Amino acid sequence: MKRSALALLMGLSLVACGEKPVAPVETTEQSVQASFSAVRDWLGQEAKPLASLDAAHSSPDDLSEFGDAIADARVVVLSEDSYADANAFELMNRLVQYLHQQKDFDALIIESAMFDVEAMWRSALEKDASLTDLAPGRVFYMYSQTDASRKVLQYADVMKKSPRPLALYGLDIPLAGTTSINELIPALSDYLQQTGSAILSEPAWPAYVAVAKKAISLNSEGAELSEFTQVSKLLETELCNGASDAALMRENAGWWCRQVRGISANVIRQQHRDDKNYDYRDTAMADNVQWLLQHPLKDKKVIIWGHSSHAIPAVSGLNPDSKQEIHSMAWHLKSQLGDQVYIAKLLPLGGQVSRYWDTGEQAVTLEANSLEWALKSLNLKQGFVNAPNDVAMRAHLSQIKKSYLFGKDVNGLFFYEAAVAAKQGTHPILPLPQ
Repeated sequence: MKRSALALLMGLSLVACGEKPVAPVETTEQSVQASFSAVRDWLGQEAKPLASLDAAHSSPDDLSEFGDAIADARVVVLSEDSYADANAFELMNRLVQYLHQQKDFDALIIESAMFDVEAMWRSALEKDASLTDLAPGRVFYMYSQTDASRKVLQYADVMKKSPRPLALYGLDIPLAGTTSINELIPALSDYLQQTGSAILSEPAWPAYVAVAKKAISLNSEGAELSEFTQVSKLLETELCNGASDAALMRENAGWWCRQVRGISANVIRQQHRDDKNYDYRDTAMADNVQWLLQHPLKDKKVIIWGHSSHAIPAVSGLNPDSKQEIHSMAWHLKSQLGDQVYIAKLLPLGGQVSRYWDTGEQAVTLEANSLEWALKSLNLKQGFVNAPNDVAMRAHLSQIKKSYLFGKDVNGLFFYEAAVAAKQGTHPILPLPQ
């Protein structure tokens, strides 16, 4: 124990001086328990109570600590651990409304396809269509079909004609959304025709179209790719070096660059279903967000809503060919934007979530000696805690069990007593207004 404590102190002194420790801090069961106790005590002092998860029954007062914590961040990422926790959706809606109303955030980027969400937002502005009604079939089904998750769409509907609308964007590649399936390739063809592109005359163009349509519908596995790859390279050369200043997305070369690269990423991931570590989706998602931040959302403050697997910095896989790491979307954003990004994790301390891939439910489990375990042991109902700046406490946090490092990967935690299984509704897929 003395040796372990000495190693910890030496490591802290070197960190405080801005240097790396000569050797890693020795971790023993005793040192982990000591760090867990220190973290638990710190959480008991620093966690700020949250009056309600529900935006309809709360005031902004209990979110002031969160508002102070995000400071001048341009991007706030709201990360959920489950796609099927109604309480996470309730809290997500509340936080989005707070950031929009109290902290002047201008847009919400959700984990759904860029192409489908653009069509919805354009219809909302030009045709006064309901985002909530158009979401099924275009927005990920757990966000568009469950009552709690639809609340944030309903809020965007209320605000869309106001002096300060909450603009809605998607960050994902085409993933079998209704509008992507029906309109993406025809609209790309129209754009290429309008710009006089010679690519439409390429002998390989029909083969590209065939594979791309299958990829958008998530069934391109096993397709012959030589001609698809040939045309993809031509499209990227033409579109990704083109101008991105057109006001309308579908008249914008940079926008079409994102769609073409999204299709290519989808083809790659569908060819490697046997290797779950081989997936460039997160890289494409991060590039999509960066493009949005640099062009239609330039100088705007942005909220991102996504699952923890994408929205917390991490190594998401390993390319089996190059052996290079593939990283999560948030890893790329943090690497590129640094302190401009604040990542908040939404964390249930128990309860049940739906197995969104079927009709069952499963319990939320907490790992012993984890940060979640420490919060649970304090018998706190719900609240917020901002990551510490204190070097010693950060060292303690690095020793307890976790899948992320609080203070580095995650900047703030919203916790609540229990998850509630979110149930899918049967809202119909509606056509876009003409």
